[in-house]
Amino acid sequence: MKVCFFGSYVKSSNDIPSGNGGILLRKILESQNVQVVECHEPIEKISDCFRAYWKLFCKHRKINYDILIIPWRGILTFPLAKLIHRKPIVYFPAFSIYDTLVNDRKKFSKNSFKAKIIHFIDKTACRWANLVILESTAEIDYFVNEFNSPKDKFCQLWLSVYEPLFPCLPFKSQTEEFTVLYFGEFIPLHGVDTIVKTAKILRDRKDIKFILCGHGQTLPEIQKFVENYGLTNVRLLGMVSVDTLLENIKNSDICFGIFGTSEKSKKVLTNKTYQILASRKPLLTMESPTSKEAGLENKKNCMLIQPSSFEELAKGIIFLKENEQVRKQIAENGYQTYVENMSLDKVGKKLVKLCQRLNSN
Repeated sequence: MKVCFFGSYVKSSNDIPSGNGGILLRKILESQNVQVVECHEPIEKISDCFRAYWKLFCKHRKINYDILIIPWRGILTFPLAKLIHRKPIVYFPAFSIYDTLVNDRKKFSKNSFKAKIIHFIDKTACRWANLVILESTAEIDYFVNEFNSPKDKFCQLWLSVYEPLFPCLPFKSQTEEFTVLYFGEFIPLHGVDTIVKTAKILRDRKDIKFILCGHGQTLPEIQKFVENYGLTNVRLLGMVSVDTLLENIKNSDICFGIFGTSEKSKKVLTNKTYQILASRKPLLTMESPTSKEAGLENKKNCMLIQPSSFEELAKGIIFLKENEQVRKQIAENGYQTYVENMSLDKVGKKLVKLCQRLNSN
């Protein structure tokens, strides 16, 4: 089977192959001996569209394939794909743009003209695709209900990890300083405010240190909170290189997932969750329908707390610090959960079956 990646899709996130980006999807498919060709042109701003459309049109004419795949953020070139495609289209939206900008980040009000345009774009992309692949059943239900799409057009597929970059790490035994790590975007979905409020509760525990890597929408208020309360137990590193991030993961005792309160936070695991599990690090994240669907169980393969409960998060950190054997078992079981359900091989096999089924229809 031969597939064509098409459009203005993003290849990686902060130089890391992840999510439904082009590089990781390509590695997933190539691990199953699927031939992948790319017809790609980036679009940084709207004025780039005409140039990108023309180049994509010219490239596409020379390519033969069985399935056309539009990875994450390829939606800007979806109209061209619909116009010129020859074979079935598989769409990886990763998430709803409307849900993200209107409900989660609250960039636009629901009744605004921009919100209605974004809603139309999301809905049209789902209508044009032959198959839409999303991370969770909850996300699928949202798309079906919000955009009035037929459910049989959707399929659930967990994300994965570029495993050479996130290898299985040895367990880190107890040291004098217990390090808890957050990495990722500072956005409402991830609930970083819950983490710094937890740090405030634990400010007198000199043996517990919080390291936060990343940037984004809520960073200024996080910085202000840390400064106002003089939280010397928190280090805000900002955006770091891939090497620095991996070193911090290696040296951490536990790693944080997400703790948001929005409806979207209940529908996703996020890239960091897969990366933490694949690295065999103890995961501490929020309980949600999607975490349950992924097979995450409290004190078995992760530590689960209620969303935004910084008091509960503080208790979870102390519990894991004081129970090294439980922490070790959580790390090992979390890694096994990744291997059994989310590895490159497992995700690749399922994705190939989906494409073969679509191609045979």
